[in-house]
Amino acid sequence: MNKNIRKVILNDHLSFWLKINNNEIIKRIRNNPKRPLAFKSTNEDLLKLIKKRSNIYSKALYKINCNNLTKTKTVDKILKLYERKKVNN
Repeated sequence: MNKNIRKVILNDHLSFWLKINNNEIIKRIRNNPKRPLAFKSTNEDLLKLIKKRSNIYSKALYKINCNNLTKTKTVDKILKLYERKKVNN
């Protein structure tokens, strides 16, 4: 991701890292043609990519552990954080 874009996001917007364990990420994206960087990659390649991206994502304002969360629960957490931020500004 472009450094200038990251800077704007961190300074001017709310950012969320939807953190989930590596095995679940690999299971979700492996052999998915909609994920060209992951399509037909080895687990080792995917783990390297996850590690590289995690260094960027970890700078997000909010981190949400999504392990064992449904999509609905994840959205609820995002909305609560958003509303809390909105009220405090």
